[in-house]
Amino acid sequence: RGSLNEVVMFRYKRIFSGKPDAGTVENQKTEVKINCLTLNKFTGIGMSHAYKVS
Repeated sequence: RGSLNEVVMFRYKRIFSGKPDAGTVENQKTEVKINCLTLNKFTGIGMSHAYKVS
C-alpha cells in the first residue's frame, strides 16, 4: 500500500505542480479537492473494462 500511495502522490505532483496556487487556506483546500477529483477521473478513464466473453 505504501508504494501505491507514493505513486499517487507522484502523479498528483507531476500533473498539478505539487503545491497549491490559491492564496488562502480555504481556497487551497478547495483546489486540492478539485485536483483529487480530477485525478480520480483520469484514473477511471485509463482503467480497462473487463467483461466475460462466452
